[in-house]
Amino acid sequence: MQAVDIEVSRRKFAREVGHLREIEQTLISRGWWIMTAEFPYVKVAFATVGMRPRVIPFALKADFTDYDARPLAITFVDPFLDRELAAAEMMTRLPRLLPVDPAVPTEIAAQMPAQRIELYQHYPHMPMAPGFLCLPGTRAYHEHPAHSGDPWELHRNTGAGRLFALLETVWRYGTAPINQFAINIGLNQSEIPA
Repeated sequence: MQAVDIEVSRRKFAREVGHLREIEQTLISRGWWIMTAEFPYVKVAFATVGMRPRVIPFALKADFTDYDARPLAITFVDPFLDRELAAAEMMTRLPRLLPVDPAVPTEIAAQMPAQRIELYQHYPHMPMAPGFLCLPGTRAYHEHPAHSGDPWELHRNTGAGRLFALLETVWRYGTAPINQFAINIGLNQSEIPA
């Protein structure tokens, strides 16, 4: 249910979608496909452009209800069925290497194992439950009790919760790294439909 003036959210929705439309050719070259954009939802599919054949492992659905008094609600969905993906269905957990603490001397840092986090979080004991994007600027992050000390208001004006910024992060850690595989699939048909 919309609590914020719906016209405010609609204008912000139009601004965010308009920005994507302005750079749509760049988005397509990255494998981003704006499938639908009708208030309050935007659905963007992500393809693996560096992989043959190209694969669309997931789509991201952004809910602009109450935006931007509240951050965007992000879900990962099947691009064609529009149903939320269970954690077990995700092809990636969006792994991100953490930067090395600059206070650590270089020679020590070189010997330390790389630290990484997964931006896509899920409950391991519930593989059929949907996961969520654990990232500042998303509703799931700011409404989670573990992040009660990091309120949305601290990020609201930084750009962290803007649609393009969230899509860029999902692409950077989700489908952009999948570019080193080439799979040859041959389809043998005994009959060709009329």
